[in-house]
Amino acid sequence: MKRYLLLITILLAILTGCESTKLSTAEMNALQTKVEKHSFTADFNYCQPLRMPARTLTSEYSVVLSSDTLQSSLPYFGQARNVPYGGGTALNFKEKIRSVSDKRVKGDWRTISVMVNHEGDNVIYDFHIFDNGKVMLDVTSRERDFISFQGQIR
Repeated sequence: MKRYLLLITILLAILTGCESTKLSTAEMNALQTKVEKHSFTADFNYCQPLRMPARTLTSEYSVVLSSDTLQSSLPYFGQARNVPYGGGTALNFKEKIRSVSDKRVKGDWRTISVMVNHEGDNVIYDFHIFDNGKVMLDVTSRERDFISFQGQIR
């Protein structure tokens, strides 16, 4: 099931993330430097929850990744299982990074996986970053349903 969701997510990213948005050489170099240093901000305007219809986000939502910290300001739509009373803070937090992995995928994109502990849960943020600055984020949690976001690196 997870492989099927990942395949659909990647296919969706390829179809929506490969627009013909051209960046200048200076913008591409700046983007590449930010991504290689794992120090960037990603703004999101669209989400796809697991058990709900896709939504266009009307407010400003973002994730800030620095060398040792992940600051997430994202909405959450979906089923939560074992979370603090009242739902906790969901995907709104600032936590120290436990681990980071970075791999260049064939073509014009790379994947950066970031793992953090938040409210007793292991949360994995998989950033699929395209050379044109588009980003797709897959959020996987042990206690919450999978959710995916699409946006732009700045």
